[in-house]
Amino acid sequence: MQQDFVKPKLEGQRFSDHSIPLELLKDFAALEEMLIAVAKWEYLKVNPGRARVLKNFSQGVELKLAQVEEGSAIAAIVLSFSTLVPAHAATYLEIARSQIVEAIAAASENRKPDLPPQFLAYFDRVGRGLKEDESMSFDRPAGATARLTPTIRKRLIDAAHVQTWTEEVFLRGRVCEFDPARGSFELELRDGLKIKAPLHEQHRTSIYEAARSYPDNDYILVQAIALKDRNNKLKSIQTVEQISELDPMDVALRLDELAQLKTGWLNGKGRGFDRGRLDRLAVQFDRYYSSEFAMPHIYPTAEGGVQAEWSLGDWEVSLEINVDSLISEYQAFNVATRDTNEHEISLASEVGWIFLRDQLSQIVGVQA
Repeated sequence: MQQDFVKPKLEGQRFSDHSIPLELLKDFAALEEMLIAVAKWEYLKVNPGRARVLKNFSQGVELKLAQVEEGSAIAAIVLSFSTLVPAHAATYLEIARSQIVEAIAAASENRKPDLPPQFLAYFDRVGRGLKEDESMSFDRPAGATARLTPTIRKRLIDAAHVQTWTEEVFLRGRVCEFDPARGSFELELRDGLKIKAPLHEQHRTSIYEAARSYPDNDYILVQAIALKDRNNKLKSIQTVEQISELDPMDVALRLDELAQLKTGWLNGKGRGFDRGRLDRLAVQFDRYYSSEFAMPHIYPTAEGGVQAEWSLGDWEVSLEINVDSLISEYQAFNVATRDTNEHEISLASEVGWIFLRDQLSQIVGVQA
């Protein structure tokens, strides 16, 4: 027996094809844990004479992802019962669902959530898989919705009064220590911070090779779950999910170098850079730049912008980017024919990146 339970709507570019990445299933599993914990709390509130919930309180009932519906991507989650009669926990799970949705709504409206901190702490994992431009929305009464975003998730974690919390991170660094005996390695980040990470068997060879190439200044990209403090400072790496070698011309790595430049870097002139804005540009490059093309050379401009340059056969291509607005000036010049092609492109959304890809594809196609 099954009944509809909740249909969180996922919005963002990753969900535009009406599918859900497998990594988001971890968020749904954490949501199920949270629902059961809140349901037990609600049961004890209604039954104050009991010291604990009924034995096998939630036995025979489970949450299942039945299908993914259209509308960006809507996860149709049902309550499944092992018998024809719904389990005793079903009523309290429905109450828990409302409590959790209202906690999200409260945080989005800068109100204090009613749920106690120990339950808000579940948002350490619920919503952790969402990217900056993504959200998970839940229906509320009277047609309203509660929208969980990375920002709202952080508010809920803050309301839980936890001293540390976890987050998915992408770290670029060099392996300065390889210690298979202790099952760990040490990653040296661009700013000199060294952080320990667990050495998983499937990554042993990659980490060993990265450690050997440390003197060559070779960098790797580590996708991991990291522990942060309330000041958003990286404390440790809890688990490593993926490791990959970095292209020597990796854009994010080069932008990190630019972030070190201070005002006056160009013979007393030259505007300094805001790391947050460079990080935003790096995220856009990582997310949208097509791997079918070579990485561009990246240079700073005296005005505090970023210039990307490609040499593609007879064509010299430049993209001067305003890091504040992400508006860029595209220019392609053919040194043989003297032809010029110019456009203004916004790199703030996928549309602009598709246009850039099309422009580069035309040039590469001509060269081929």
